[in-house]
Amino acid sequence: MLKYFRNVATEMKNVTWLSQEQTSKETVTVIAVSVIFALFLGGVDWLLQSGFNFIIN
Repeated sequence: MLKYFRNVATEMKNVTWLSQEQTSKETVTVIAVSVIFALFLGGVDWLLQSGFNFIIN
């Protein structure tokens, strides 16, 4: 088990981390895409619900 954690520590030293600026840009992009996708799915849900309600009534 100790060997595993030593290997993890060694590998973590080899990781190339993003800069703070790049991390911020990526975070904003992920949030923006998530909001756009949520709005799209909400719109599709509303359209389907309206369509089914129109057909049923």
